[in-house]
Amino acid sequence: MTTNPHISSPAAAAIAGMRMIDEATFKAATTVVPKGAKLEGAMSASSDLALRIEGEFKGKLILATGGAIHIGPGSVVDCEAMEADIIYVQGTIKGSVHARKSLELGPSSRIKGNVRYDDRLDVHSGARVSGSIKGPEVDGE
Repeated sequence: MTTNPHISSPAAAAIAGMRMIDEATFKAATTVVPKGAKLEGAMSASSDLALRIEGEFKGKLILATGGAIHIGPGSVVDCEAMEADIIYVQGTIKGSVHARKSLELGPSSRIKGNVRYDDRLDVHSGARVSGSIKGPEVDGE
């Protein structure tokens, strides 16, 4: 893995653990909530961007066109709704999550709520989900 001056060592190490999502997805990610910070509110975007949450977030996060969200290790998200094409979870989420393309749950991920993925799901050993998981229809059924 090459080093990017815009990514801290813990963030670089975090994205290196992804199995399904390409590391390049988060190389230029903007940290919306840094470690130790709390943010409450709603955020939406109509353009393709990558976001990283390392602290605490409460509210609604909708990336309408494309977009990628990384919920970092130790982060806590209480969301009315979270939606993007790609979502990589290593922290804790309480609420509704919808990944339109890829959802990857790292070993330290904890989700309590409704999870929906429209295409691909990867659950690492150690990940925990308490709630419903809804994926695409199975071919032939």
